[in-house]
Amino acid sequence: MVTKWLRVSAQQLACGCLFGALLVVPNTVHADEHQLFVLVMNSYGQPVDDLREDEVVIEHRGNECDVKSVQSGTEPMKIALLVDNSDPAAQSINSLRDGLRGFLSTLPEQHPVGLFTISAQARQIQEFTTDRTALTEEVDNLFVERGTGTLLLDGLVETWNRRFDEDDSWPVFVLVVYDGAEASRSVQEREFNEFVNELRARAATAHAILISTRGGGLQTDVSINITDNTGGIYRALAAATALPLALTELATAMGEQYAEVQNRYRVVFECDDDNPRRVRTSVTRPAVAVRVFSGRGTE
Repeated sequence: MVTKWLRVSAQQLACGCLFGALLVVPNTVHADEHQLFVLVMNSYGQPVDDLREDEVVIEHRGNECDVKSVQSGTEPMKIALLVDNSDPAAQSINSLRDGLRGFLSTLPEQHPVGLFTISAQARQIQEFTTDRTALTEEVDNLFVERGTGTLLLDGLVETWNRRFDEDDSWPVFVLVVYDGAEASRSVQEREFNEFVNELRARAATAHAILISTRGGGLQTDVSINITDNTGGIYRALAAATALPLALTELATAMGEQYAEVQNRYRVVFECDDDNPRRVRTSVTRPAVAVRVFSGRGTE
């Protein structure tokens, strides 16, 4: 899979999956590490929930690779909700609040959400929590930063660097942005592209709801780029009055995706060849079926 750079028009990535004794093109985690996702089912058709590292065998050209970790997908998503409260939101603040309330009330409660605003400066309004009441109270107090632009690039990279760590099993961004003026100064194109590569390497997902007030713009390009590269959902709205329905539908889709793919294990491994083109994956446990995926996208 090839990362789509910010300056390039993005197209949807295909999520490859193969069955049985499997051959896949792995995703790169670091220069010498790669990842794939496996679903293991027992003879009753039930997911295996106690797979161990020593049971996973990955081979490249007849040589066994070193399995570094096998991470369960049943840990909840950790969701950074980034909200654009710059000037364009002034005419639609009630729709924005209603949409965010709908998102929080619809999203399954086991997933912690952190609330951030990305105008004037990137601010953490509420730390990651499963307390929907606390989050909703902050949404009710959300206000517009007059005379400001959107700090989308700065907000994304700062939140990633400061609020997520390597132990987070499924990092998620949810962006609610307008296509007004982009005011980011800290993050340049090269750093943003490196950030997108890190998202893919960590199996993160980004979703974006864009309210289009003028058409085009950097926010549009970034939203399409980041959702395409991570297998997320992108939706452009012609009017902010559609936010309540759009954000409720997004929360529903996220919950459904989690339910569908939570039983996939994330496997990180190294091979003698730093750039293996294909690997064969199997599990030593008897009487199980194995299915391999390149990511967390649903088919």
